[in-house]
Amino acid sequence: MLSFVLVATLAGAAACRQKTPAPYAEGAGPTPAALLSLAAPQTHAMVVPDAKVVLNRVARGNLAFLAQTPERFRGSVQVSGNELVTLAVHEDGYALRYKLDAMPVGFYHGPRAECAIRAVLGIDMSQDDLVAAVLGGAPVIAGPHQVISQGWDDEAAVEKLVVANGTHVEELRFALQKGSWRFVGARLWIRNAEGGKGQKLWSLDHEGLHAVGKATLPDKTTIKSPGKRKDNLVVISYRARDLDPAFAKGSAEAGADEAGAEAGPDDGAWEGDGAEGWEGDDEDGWEGDESPTPADASAAKPETPSEPPPGAAAKPEAPRKPALPPVFVIDGRGLTDRGDLCR
Repeated sequence: MLSFVLVATLAGAAACRQKTPAPYAEGAGPTPAALLSLAAPQTHAMVVPDAKVVLNRVARGNLAFLAQTPERFRGSVQVSGNELVTLAVHEDGYALRYKLDAMPVGFYHGPRAECAIRAVLGIDMSQDDLVAAVLGGAPVIAGPHQVISQGWDDEAAVEKLVVANGTHVEELRFALQKGSWRFVGARLWIRNAEGGKGQKLWSLDHEGLHAVGKATLPDKTTIKSPGKRKDNLVVISYRARDLDPAFAKGSAEAGADEAGAEAGPDDGAWEGDGAEGWEGDDEDGWEGDESPTPADASAAKPETPSEPPPGAAAKPEAPRKPALPPVFVIDGRGLTDRGDLCR
């Protein structure tokens, strides 16, 4: 009898589940190309001086981070002013200050490697995907894209676009808010031999979308990936954001100024008392780790380049690589050097 009542209750709940009809006439929905264009990061750079984070594999605490498209990120988790972990990834590699107990405490560093992200977050996510996610966008798989399906989900009240390339299948979700389509979530799988969904890698959801300057950003971002016993979970709840950071204005000097401005005094502002306080800067190298200039170097006069002989063609200059802002550089001061985590 109890079983019958339980089954009847569940059936009734399913039958009463609210469904939302499609907000467009049949055949009049958004095109795949239009939806894909909405999945881009909402801003090219961001400073988040005050957020909360849950890393259920390792920690939960206060989070501060910097991000810049396409692949620069630096984030630090602290509890009561004590650094737990600081991760920096960029085009030159990665560095990780680690003070938790899931692996030996120390400083890890090496070339670009996604295993550093996996070690901290528990998520199989590339540098580019991580940056896209924290900047309010979708980590979209590389093209060319094959459109597998598209349609309105009346229970989730979202438009679902499923695309694939040669290695992965991705579902992108969009919600209609105030007359505009907004990216709100994604799911990623490895593509199996039959061309369908194989192993699931992660899911991403943006919640509480609202205007921040000219961008539309979430109050909370949740990322999950399957674990051995339960899903790995990362939840970021944002409190303050700067979408026009000095480090992104195109000069290394601006980056150094940004670092100094964000560092501030050790006044506990990390806990949410102010948006300008980054604790631990004097111990974890927030301002970059440039070697001191030798005393005689500043006095040396640069040599005047010799002019090419008459009639000789000028050698074209190679395109200059954009300088990495110092704010994305950390060092291992105070920690044992553990080398490359991903070797």
